[in-house]
Amino acid sequence: MSLRIQRFDEHLKMPWKNGLGITREVISRPTADGSGGFDWRISLATVGASGPFSVFAGIDRTIAVLQGDGMQLTVDGRREQPLLVASPPFAFSGDAEVQADCLGGETLDLNMMSRRGVFVHRMTKIAVSAAQTLSVSGDTVAIVFRGDAVVKIDSMRSDVRLGDIIIGDETPFEIAVEPLGADCALYVIEVSAVADQGSGSEPVASTRP
Repeated sequence: MSLRIQRFDEHLKMPWKNGLGITREVISRPTADGSGGFDWRISLATVGASGPFSVFAGIDRTIAVLQGDGMQLTVDGRREQPLLVASPPFAFSGDAEVQADCLGGETLDLNMMSRRGVFVHRMTKIAVSAAQTLSVSGDTVAIVFRGDAVVKIDSMRSDVRLGDIIIGDETPFEIAVEPLGADCALYVIEVSAVADQGSGSEPVASTRP
């Protein structure tokens, strides 16, 4: 098993083109055709001001708020429920026109994107109010933490904090989680290929400064 923890400060950091926020790319799977795009991608974004989301044609997206005051999303003219730390992950089409209005100061959110018809993904939020052991499927590519905790996987034991992420290796495993605070949660992200699609290239974790 080659699981590892990628710390928040290790994620590849880049500014948005519109200057309204910062994205930290965690891990992505490049497209098999070498076009320079991705088949799926996980990132963390710091949203500092209201504005539109970029359009990603042919991409399915899921977003969750990890920290901050949250956002009010308007998707193709439809005003959604406020997206807060307490909210479940919100799925929407990357083809949609999305306006994000900040409900206060900066918000840190978790983003998952996958290419429609090639891969499907699922993001599950799990509140951790007491020590527990979770069984994780082989489709799990990442476990994202919100709040301090101690985790143990086989002989690996480590403290984790906001934005730390366990990178999966397509092997089922069990993880023991002990919260160190009152507001601890984790997000399990699973990705699976659509039937009859090629395997493509291997996932690439971003660890560049």
